[in-house]
Amino acid sequence: MRFLPSEQFVGILIEDALDEARCAALLANLDRRGFEATGEHYPRDYRNNDRLVFDDDELAASLFELLRDELPAELVVDGARWALCGFNARFRACRYRDGQAFCIHRDGPHVPSDDLRSHLTVQLYLDDAPDREGGRTRFYADPRGTELWATIAPKRGAAIVFDHRAWHDGEAVTAGIKHVLRTDVMYRRLDETGLDHDVVGRHRGYAWRVSSCRDGTLASSGRDGTVRHWGRSARQAMYDLRAGSVTALVEDSRDRLWCGTRNGAVFVIDGDAVTRIADDLGAVLDACASGDRVIVATSRGTLVAYDAALRGAIVEGTAVGPIWASAAHDGWAWSVIAFGDGFASCGEDGRIAITDRRGHTRSFAELGIPLRAVAADGATMIAGDVRGWLHQLDRAGDILASIRAHDGAITCAAIAPDRTWITGSEDGTVKRWRDGREVSARSGDDFITSIAIDARGDIVCSDYSGAIWIAR
Repeated sequence: MRFLPSEQFVGILIEDALDEARCAALLANLDRRGFEATGEHYPRDYRNNDRLVFDDDELAASLFELLRDELPAELVVDGARWALCGFNARFRACRYRDGQAFCIHRDGPHVPSDDLRSHLTVQLYLDDAPDREGGRTRFYADPRGTELWATIAPKRGAAIVFDHRAWHDGEAVTAGIKHVLRTDVMYRRLDETGLDHDVVGRHRGYAWRVSSCRDGTLASSGRDGTVRHWGRSARQAMYDLRAGSVTALVEDSRDRLWCGTRNGAVFVIDGDAVTRIADDLGAVLDACASGDRVIVATSRGTLVAYDAALRGAIVEGTAVGPIWASAAHDGWAWSVIAFGDGFASCGEDGRIAITDRRGHTRSFAELGIPLRAVAADGATMIAGDVRGWLHQLDRAGDILASIRAHDGAITCAAIAPDRTWITGSEDGTVKRWRDGREVSARSGDDFITSIAIDARGDIVCSDYSGAIWIAR
C-alpha cells in the first residue's frame, strides 16, 4: 500500500514483511547487543528514545533478498536515474517507552560515493504490545507539521519504505514499549555524473561545517569523519580523524584547524600533523577563534576555552588543558562567535549569553525559544530559532525586529561585509537579507548545516547531502 503522495515521494507499507519468528529472533539479537540512551547525542526535546547502532552485512543481505520485490527497482531523482542495489549494512534500532518520542525530522542519506547512495529508509516494526499507547509514525507535508499526510500504527512484522526527504516523527509511546529496526535502501547511479560548477566538493554523508581559510581555500568537515581542504575545482587535502562525525571546525590565528566531534573529542590539524587534545566534552557543536583563544560549544551547555598561543607543543603530542570552561547554557550550546572583547553564544534554553575572555558568563537576552544560530558585526546581532524566525537585537540585548525567515529551523547565520544578513535553514534554503527584507534565496539539495563567506565574497554552504557548494 502506498501512503505518501506518489508524485512527490515514495511511501510503501508492507503489511507482513517479517513473520513472528523472525521478529522474535531480531529482538533477541538487539537485546544481546544492548540499547543505550541517546543522551548527549541529541537534545532531549528533539529525541529521547533508546538507541543501538550496529553493522551486519549478513543481515542486510538477507533482509534485502526478502524485501527487494517490494522496492522500486529504479528511481529518478532530480533528473538522474538510480538503480536498486541493496541495503546499507549499518542498522539503527530504536526502543521507545515511558513517553519517549522522536520529533519531526527527515532522514539523511548514506553516501559511499558520488555514484552510490541511499534514497529511501526501510523501517521494520518488531513487536506488538496490547497495552501500548502511542508510537505511531506520522508523515507531514512540512517541518511545522501543519498538514498530516499519513499515520502508520506499529504492528509486528510490518515494514515501511519511504523517501529520505519525507518529514516524519515518532509519536510518544506513553504506555507499553515499541521496537523498530531501520536501515537505508541503496541505489547506484545509471547516468553519467554531471558537472555542477557550483559544487566545490562532497563528503560521504552529511557535511557539517564549511570554513573559509586565510589562504583562500575552504575547509569542511562531515559525518564521514574527515576534514577536507578544497580549492575552487579540486580537493587539495583530506584528514581522516577516525572519530565519527566532525561537527565543529575553525581556523585559528596560526592557520591551524581545530575540529570538534560528536563524541566529544577535539583535534588540531597543523600542516600534516593531526593531534587529539581533548576528550569527553559532550558533543562539540560549534567553535570560534579570536586572537589567542579558541572556544568550543558543547551539548553540556559549556563553552570551553583553549589557548592557541600555547599550541606549539601540540606537534610533540603534549596535551595542554583548557584555560576555562563556563556553564553558559542549560542544555545544548548550539553556536558560539567572537563578540566584542569576548564571545556570544546561543542555546537550546533560548538564551543568548556573553562570556568574557576570562570565562565569566552573563545573560544577554532571553528569547524563550530554542536558538540554533547567532551572528554579529558589532552594531547588530541576529539570532535564528528552531521555528525559522530570525531576530535582530540591539547592543543592550533588546529585540528590534523578528522575521518569519524560513519554514524550518535556522541552523546558521552570518553577516556579510556589505552588512547583509545570510541565513541557512533545515528547509534547504540560503537567504540574504537587507534591512530586514529578503533580497535573494537559493535552494540546496537538503538541510543547510553551515555557511561561510569566502575570499571572493561568495556564500559557501554545507548541507545534509554532503555537498560543499556556492550559493550564487
